[in-house]
Amino acid sequence: MSTSPTRVIVVLAVGCLVVLTACTGPANEREQSPSASPHPIPQVTNPRDVAVMARRTCELLTPQQAGGFGLDLPPQQFEGLFGTVNCEWRTTTRDRRVVRRVGVSVFTDNPTLEVVYRQRASHPFFELTQIGGYPAIATRSNADLPICDIDLKPAERQSVTVSYSSEEFDNDPQQACSVGKQVAEAVLTDLPPLPDREDKDVTRQ
Repeated sequence: MSTSPTRVIVVLAVGCLVVLTACTGPANEREQSPSASPHPIPQVTNPRDVAVMARRTCELLTPQQAGGFGLDLPPQQFEGLFGTVNCEWRTTTRDRRVVRRVGVSVFTDNPTLEVVYRQRASHPFFELTQIGGYPAIATRSNADLPICDIDLKPAERQSVTVSYSSEEFDNDPQQACSVGKQVAEAVLTDLPPLPDREDKDVTRQ
């Protein structure tokens, strides 16, 4: 089974569409345009710092955690969007066939979950949930494949996406989301707390 690399949510096209729409109407119509439709994704009250790990995503699973999920070491890292680094762990057989993948990517200034929620009708499986007390969305783009994407919101406009796939679940593809959520919770524990503004001001002084 071949799987695609870590899914990265790109909302630039959505933003461009909004800009084009706004630019085509008269000024008074733009001022009276309705705000974006409401969504049920709560604000985060105990934020974690995704930005500080944006180029250290391979540290978001410790070797012990990766081994617990049956993943090989070391992971592979590659450049992501907007200066971030993506990381991928694999499980391979003796003949080097990949049977399991875990990909981790991040956004540091993007309403990822809100965008995914608005696109929920395009997924054969969509679940709005919580992981470790933080808002999360689990989606599957193909009902027949054991591939699941977990989007976490550890802070406002900061997100982590965990993509999990495994041939082990070819006969029960939904199980990819069950294990994917466990991986996402492990990743969450390796995110440091987000310093409050007073702490940052003291550090600058």
